[in-house]
Amino acid sequence: MEIWQQIFSQKIGQMKPGDRWSLKADYNLQSNDLDPGWKQFLQQHAFARFQCSQCWHTWHSAQVNILFHMHLDRKQRRGQVKMKIFRQECKKCLVLKLELPEFSQENVERVLENLMLKIRGKCYREAINPHDLSKIIVEAQIMGPHDSSHCEACRLGICCVKYEAQAPASTFFRPASLLPRIFPAQEEWSEAETGSGRDGGSSCDWRRCCCYSCCLVIFLAVLIFVLLYFKTK
Repeated sequence: MEIWQQIFSQKIGQMKPGDRWSLKADYNLQSNDLDPGWKQFLQQHAFARFQCSQCWHTWHSAQVNILFHMHLDRKQRRGQVKMKIFRQECKKCLVLKLELPEFSQENVERVLENLMLKIRGKCYREAINPHDLSKIIVEAQIMGPHDSSHCEACRLGICCVKYEAQAPASTFFRPASLLPRIFPAQEEWSEAETGSGRDGGSSCDWRRCCCYSCCLVIFLAVLIFVLLYFKTK
């Protein structure tokens, strides 16, 4: 936790030097269960390494979830951030125990860069571009689907890849690609933060309709050509 607090202090000090912010772990946090005035950010697809404290088995995951709750007291110019890192269990042990992951400093910095953007958007009401979110680097090969049966976030309905539990590891393996792999930060942004309403969705629908129309025109043209060809014969 110390490395998280050190990097957080550096980044928040550079971003908002006039305000005092603190970061602490709170494993009683619940998703979407907020006190008045508090805001939430859920970082998904974080990459980390796990080690079992019982058998010392190690594994990597690119589906680590980190929950942040944040609050700014404007009068006191003090801010608080509480964080909860969701754990995973070793699938080789009979006695299951949830283990905390270990993050590289680079990915800690990327997660906290995303948190800084969220603080600016949610607490200081600045206009933030969601494309500015840092991408998480996958630093090791990962074989097989996400094991949701041993994931704390999946049990709480938070993990976005919960559906992968339908594909048993014994029958399906997802080969790792060349390193490094990069995942975008998965987090929905409100219209107030992005400043865009529904324009993005309507533009996608317009492009899709144009594509279907073009395909239909081409099909009809080919059909007419074939009919004329055989008619002339």
